[in-house]
Amino acid sequence: MLKFLPEDYRPYLAYLPDLQACVNLFMTFTPLFSYGSTCYSIYKRQTSMGFSLDICCTMFMASILRIYYYFCSPYEPTLLRQSIIMILIQTLLLKVSLYYRPANYDPELLTSMPLLENELNMRVPRRLSSATLEHQLYWLGDWISSLGTITFDIIKYVSGYFIAYFNQGLRFFDVYYRRPLSFWQWKLEANYWWFVIGFSTVFGITTLIFHENVMYSNIIGVLGLFIESLLPLPQILLLNRLQLVKNFKVILLLSWLGGDCTKISYLLFGTDNILIIFIVAGLFQMSLDIYIAFQYLQFKYFTTTNKNLNDGASLHRRNQLIDDVVNDLVSVSSEIELDVLEKGQKDISNNQTSSWSRSRSSTLA
Repeated sequence: MLKFLPEDYRPYLAYLPDLQACVNLFMTFTPLFSYGSTCYSIYKRQTSMGFSLDICCTMFMASILRIYYYFCSPYEPTLLRQSIIMILIQTLLLKVSLYYRPANYDPELLTSMPLLENELNMRVPRRLSSATLEHQLYWLGDWISSLGTITFDIIKYVSGYFIAYFNQGLRFFDVYYRRPLSFWQWKLEANYWWFVIGFSTVFGITTLIFHENVMYSNIIGVLGLFIESLLPLPQILLLNRLQLVKNFKVILLLSWLGGDCTKISYLLFGTDNILIIFIVAGLFQMSLDIYIAFQYLQFKYFTTTNKNLNDGASLHRRNQLIDDVVNDLVSVSSEIELDVLEKGQKDISNNQTSSWSRSRSSTLA
């Protein structure tokens, strides 16, 4: 490549900055560009509606585990510096998001998760239930038909359990459902910081004790990558529910895809003796990010033109911003509670009036 450059200019190449150092510097401060723009957007709009706090939780845990993994098995220092910068920007992002969260936010107004038993009863064949198993005859006269029926029921049994648990796991990342113990949906800001401190303390102590244990280092490495690979899930569910991308920033998606390419390249070419699970987790996260890109193109350029525009309710809901949708959910839940309270007060007043009328009638008599 240098042969195309005149010889008079070649000595000046020594004064140019090192390309590798520039790339490492850019990778270190990438979170400032992607999540810093989100912080500015929340500050500018004076509301954090539409931003999923699960992103902060995911990046906190993944970055903390990645830092501890460095002390067990050192890797590229650029990724270590990136993790430190990530924790700093996520601290600012969480603080800003909680500060501009709506004052009427209440996790108790969220929808409770459906019972797992109900979904299992719906998906598992009734012939395999405890109530009907002893009364069902699997013998159909020949072995082929009987084995076919048993095999079909076993497949439905396994797939029913898998789909039920898979759907229940997806609901954990859906912002419309209330999680067990309201995890990361707390109303008090202090609960978020106490969780981050407790998470860092527990894994810091265990890393200090087992930092020379190969199995422990692999566990926290795989756990960190697995948690980070789940980062796009809340965004996928939110876009799929709302079917609009007005509040979604493309720069965030580009930073995710760039991080995926860098991480997979490092795992494949930058280190030796890497576990296959690390590569699988990186490819899984990239597949989710690519799916978000597909959602963005679909909902931005194809959805509104292909769907039936005569349905006014669905069109109105598609054109709503995330702020309006969540405000509608909160207001509807509040109206339901007010209706219940008013009905209860009305029943109490009617009972008091009737009892007063009966007592007055008996007195007059």
